[in-house]
Amino acid sequence: MARKTKPLTLPISLALSALSGVLLTLSMPGFDVPWVGWIALVPVLIVLLTAESRQVYPLALPFGLIFSIGVHNWYPHIFPPALGYFLIVAVGSFYAGMLQLGVWLTHRLPKSLKLFALPVAWTAVEFLKFIAPVINDWWFVLLAKSQWQFPPALQILSITGFPGLSFLVMLVNVVLAFGVLAVVSGQYSVFSKQFSVEDKLNTDYRLLITVLTAVALILIWGARSMGDAPAETFTIAALTDMVNQDPAIQAKSEFSGEDVGYVADSAEMSQAIFDVDADLTRQVDADFYVWSENEFANADDPVFAAQLQALAAEMDAAIVTDMVWNAVTGMHDTAVLTTSSGENGRRAKINITSGEAEHGFAPGPNEFPVFDTPQGKVGIGVCWDVHRLWIVRELARSGAKIVLLPMDNDFGGTATFPPFHGSDGVFRAVENRVAMGLGTVNGLSLVVDPYGRIIAQAPINQRSIIVGETFTAPGQTLYTRWGDWFGWLMVAALVVLVSVAIRRKG
Repeated sequence: MARKTKPLTLPISLALSALSGVLLTLSMPGFDVPWVGWIALVPVLIVLLTAESRQVYPLALPFGLIFSIGVHNWYPHIFPPALGYFLIVAVGSFYAGMLQLGVWLTHRLPKSLKLFALPVAWTAVEFLKFIAPVINDWWFVLLAKSQWQFPPALQILSITGFPGLSFLVMLVNVVLAFGVLAVVSGQYSVFSKQFSVEDKLNTDYRLLITVLTAVALILIWGARSMGDAPAETFTIAALTDMVNQDPAIQAKSEFSGEDVGYVADSAEMSQAIFDVDADLTRQVDADFYVWSENEFANADDPVFAAQLQALAAEMDAAIVTDMVWNAVTGMHDTAVLTTSSGENGRRAKINITSGEAEHGFAPGPNEFPVFDTPQGKVGIGVCWDVHRLWIVRELARSGAKIVLLPMDNDFGGTATFPPFHGSDGVFRAVENRVAMGLGTVNGLSLVVDPYGRIIAQAPINQRSIIVGETFTAPGQTLYTRWGDWFGWLMVAALVVLVSVAIRRKG
């Protein structure tokens, strides 16, 4: 006979929801406890799966709000403070809605599909938000980012992209929540007023164990697929030059306030930035140097072109800088690759920010040239290009094995944003099996190998240069060739599941 248990009280339910928000935050960039991500959602899922329908969204809110505060606390640094705090709340409410959708599906699907309702719903909505026009500029932290410093889990990105990893993390949390509910409710007893584990979840221990075993095997495959560095390696140095926070440099600008930082507008300012970066460059020996996104000079200025060429010859290396290109297609924020023989190539930033657009910059054309170097084919870009899934992917399709990007992560000196942007570089490296070098204004400068292992990492808000030894990987990944197939599969699966749920409801 089933054993009856009392439903969770409201204070306990709210506390468990809030606990999940704290735990998931701890797994994210900047806190970096990745294993917590695999269990973080269990408390809130137990609450929501045993709640009455009208209670699900309110009970999900503590999770959403605390998580959003933990990972989006830099919003007030890039928006007016009032708007920034409002957006933190709005995004947290959105996360609560994602859970509500998944729970709604769970209770309305056939028993054979219940386990996959939340993973499919979360992954599909997360993917659509990330790639949809307009709203793709709204930065919401992905569930997959909890694993950015756990390379065995990251290897699935080379097949599915980030949606596959988000799906796995949510699936494990759901499986554990189902298992806990089955245990604490005895042999499928009533857990709340209108919730029966037997009727609603169909907790089949064999299925739970099978799913957990499959995920474990994926992680083992991921760990074993990461080979040792081959005999032929090369080095990438990445600068953190802090010029946006240097009063002496900023004083040389004719601009003032928020305008400073979008372009070096005087020859004195350009020279001062060049001198800082050149001094940092001379501190280490490397095959490649990646400077910061500081738009330090005009890309066609012969004075700075000559200085860069001389520096590249002095260091016997290739240097990637960020400059302003006044092209026939408009004014572009542009990465320029310079070697001892002069400029080797340039590529304009495609994914510009709204602030750059307001200051007259135009998106670069969708062109993806790669440049030959003794170490391999190099693709270049600028900053927010790394946040789009397709830009690095197109560089890899064009043959790039090394991708180098000047970046600017400086929003009022906040130390919480740079790890999230840096994690983009880690994800793009694994997805496409390319070595990455990210030079930044205030951090987090990184050197990443093709398997997402961080070889060198710079401190935040500290002028420095790092150097790391990495390598190129042969071939193209399935993700590079097929793109976002798994994300679209999740969207299609969500449509099917919602249709089934609606028909069953009727």
